[in-house]
Amino acid sequence: MLIYFIIFCAVGAAIGKFSRNRKTALAIILGAAMLWGAAHMPIWGLVTLGELLLGYFLFDVFFKGTHSPSQSEDETKDP
Repeated sequence: MLIYFIIFCAVGAAIGKFSRNRKTALAIILGAAMLWGAAHMPIWGLVTLGELLLGYFLFDVFFKGTHSPSQSEDETKDP
C-alpha cells in the first residue's frame, strides 16, 4: 500500500511539473482518479484522488511557488 502512495504522489507532482495551468492539471487528476476508481473500487478512486492532489499541491507549494498567501491578498484588494 505504501508503494501506491509514493507512486501516486509522484504522479501528482509530475502532473504539476508538466501541466500548463491549474485547471488542466486538476482535470487530469480527476480523470485519472475516476478511471482508477472505475477499474478497482470507488473508495480507491477517492484515495487516489487524495494522493494525486497531495503530490500536485506539494510540488506546487515547494517547487513552483505559485501558491502564496500574499498573491491571494493582492488579488482581493481594490486599486
